[in-house]
Amino acid sequence: MAEPRDWLQWLRELIKGAGLLLLVLLAVLVLLAVDGLLLIPGLIIAYDLTAIAWQWQGFIPDPRVPPGPWMSMAVGLIATLVPAIIDGVVLHFLLRDKARRAPKSSS
Repeated sequence: MAEPRDWLQWLRELIKGAGLLLLVLLAVLVLLAVDGLLLIPGLIIAYDLTAIAWQWQGFIPDPRVPPGPWMSMAVGLIATLVPAIIDGVVLHFLLRDKARRAPKSSS
């Protein structure tokens, strides 16, 4: 039969893994919330670039006159490019700093 120390070690590792999983899920949720908030300036930029009159109806800007399907697709594409570009720039700087701190292997 297994010793109690083995079970305690297994339980500690299980709790540690569950904690790390929860941290990753929390980080993903925070980043999704930030990207959701970045859609608001993305919509404003998209409306301005496509010359669509917009207004504040509530939480997000709305067009005064609903655009057609092709213009709606263009607005959606431009609006989603804003968070994508910001995410790409942030990841570039984070990964560049990580690569600088990594020890170089000697061959």
